[in-house]
Amino acid sequence: MTTSPEKCLGGLLKDIDKELSPRELDFESKDETTYKTSVEQKLSLDSIFSLTSKSKSSLLFSFSEDNIFSSANKYLTSFNKSTILSAFHSQRNTIILQKSLSEINKDTINFIVQELSGTFSKIIKNKNGNYFCTDLFKLCDKEQRILILKEISNTISKDCIDEYGTHPIQTLIELSKCEEEYKLILSSFNDYKAILNAANLNGSYVIQKIIVFIPERYRMEFNLLFIKYLSILSMDMFGVCTVKKFIGYTKNELLVKQILNIILNNFVNISENQYGNYLIQYLLEYWWKANEGIYLKKLFISKFHILASNHYSSYICDLFIKLSSYEEKKLLMSSLVKDNSIILLNNNSNGNIIINKLMNSLNNTKNENTVKKNHIPLSLNNVNKFNIKKIQQNKKIENGQ
Repeated sequence: MTTSPEKCLGGLLKDIDKELSPRELDFESKDETTYKTSVEQKLSLDSIFSLTSKSKSSLLFSFSEDNIFSSANKYLTSFNKSTILSAFHSQRNTIILQKSLSEINKDTINFIVQELSGTFSKIIKNKNGNYFCTDLFKLCDKEQRILILKEISNTISKDCIDEYGTHPIQTLIELSKCEEEYKLILSSFNDYKAILNAANLNGSYVIQKIIVFIPERYRMEFNLLFIKYLSILSMDMFGVCTVKKFIGYTKNELLVKQILNIILNNFVNISENQYGNYLIQYLLEYWWKANEGIYLKKLFISKFHILASNHYSSYICDLFIKLSSYEEKKLLMSSLVKDNSIILLNNNSNGNIIINKLMNSLNNTKNENTVKKNHIPLSLNNVNKFNIKKIQQNKKIENGQ
């Protein structure tokens, strides 16, 4: 006697996937062997992903009354490729398969990988199958992952932008541990189209996984290609996040110099962009005390009058004022006064705000320095309320001097 999966799970999946729930089958009249044979007759590898809704609704595994999870190895190894693939047309059956993965041994994992070989590029993009693949990949050993990567390596760069395919691919990248895996993953990211996937919501996550989980020494060609399109990606909503991650994980001095040159050559365009300004803000803080920061500050001061008048780049100016020392602020103010840029900025809505912030910051910084120099408590550093000399005189009087 056979029964439905939901009975095997004690009603755990009763409310899941109501829309996709397959119609009830007459399990009394069909034993497991008969059902399996009928499924094999209906399905073929070429048609498995193009079934009609009616065909999909008739596909339901027939499990014995024994708890499925205690017999997971037995059941999974009894199914062939078409039978397993049929499960992915139902959310309920996919969940059952996923849960059974936690109970299977290495031999069964190897059986599933071998049985599904040749179909992974389709399964990872399936609405339900991508979840099964994600869990399966986590159980695979190095050899099994390499086998899977060899199959999908030619299409990874295309599949990674798929709303379903992106998740299993990210998992494979996170799990990669050896040079062969790295090479197979990177082999698909060898042209500008693949790199520009960083400008895609799903693709950007995959590119970031490559940057984080594949050591820098293995992705030199990838890095050089990425740098080539760095300025374009810097001005994209998703691309800018990937660029920030790329810069943070790039330690090679030659590559850092190339990145710096691209930033300096496109500084104004990136700064005035609604997304690019976030990158420049990140770089100001990231490189502030580094050698790269010297070049960035020098260029910034020379372009300050342009940046302060733009809505997006004015945020960078505000950050620069907060980070800079009194000497750096003084140098900036001298530069603005020297070429009369301060007059033009005062007549600009964004520029006027920035100039006021710069002047207030200069006064506050100068007063703080004076207070520290004279050892006056910091609570008395507001020169608009207190006069430093009078405070010192009052202290002498109190001390009887």
